[in-house]
This record gives sequence, structure tokens and C-alpha cells, in this order.
Amino acid sequence: MSEFTKEDVTDIPVPDSCFKGGYEDKLVDIVVEPEDTATKMRNLKPDKSTGDDNLSPRLLKNVSSEVTSPVAIIFLKSLDTGYIPRDWRTAV
Repeated sequence: MSEFTKEDVTDIPVPDSCFKGGYEDKLVDIVVEPEDTATKMRNLKPDKSTGDDNLSPRLLKNVSSEVTSPVAIIFLKSLDTGYIPRDWRTAV
């Protein structure tokens, strides 16, 4: 018996595009390095409250070394495609 759940990935929602310009209007020279992401995550204040994602800063700080590459990839993908997740647009 497996200890892991196999998730159904056939119905993943597609994020809405909030970018209305053309390719020439995109920010194309932004570089997101995993090391920079790691530094930002390590500098989170662990006593602060969770955001819209319900992830505590303490948890993010503790797992920063394991998740910095995937987080950097997500940021780059968002910049490259012009799609911003709805939660990012409603965050304070």
C-alpha cells in the first residue's frame, strides 16, 4: 500500500491573464535567481501571520532551502507568460 496520494491533475484551472499589452510591452529582462528567492525566504519574520495562501512565514522560512528553486521557476513562468495567480493579485 502506498503512503502517497495520487492526485487527479486532469482538471487544473488555467489562471486568468491580467496582462493586456503585446509582447513588446512585457518585462522581458527580469531575472529571478533561486539564491535571491532563498535570501528573501530566510529573512521572513516567523512571528507574522499567514497570508492568503495560509502558509506561515515560519514554515516558509524553515523549508526555504528545499523550495527556492520551484518558487523561482513559478515566478519566472508567471513573468514569461503574463499570467498572475488570482491569490497574488488579492494579497496585501
